[in-house]
Amino acid sequence: MEYNKILYGSKHWPGCGPVKEFLDKNNVDYTYVDITESMKNLKEFLKIRDTHDVYRGIRGRSMVGIPMLKIGEEIILGPSEEMLLEMFNKA
Repeated sequence: MEYNKILYGSKHWPGCGPVKEFLDKNNVDYTYVDITESMKNLKEFLKIRDTHDVYRGIRGRSMVGIPMLKIGEEIILGPSEEMLLEMFNKA
């Protein structure tokens, strides 16, 4: 089953660029949501960040938690290139 993929990030956070570049380079079909582009985008991200258990430690340290890749209902925080290679079978 193919799930929608959404990458939440910001052009102002250097950790987001490599994930976005990987997805683009490998022709992964995804939607990019820049959380600093609009209040709507920020609220969409915060709704996930403030309610999902995977963010418990992030919230407790007053961190933002991007980049975040959402595939269906699965949340992946700060995916490394190795994780992305495995997830998208690009090894």
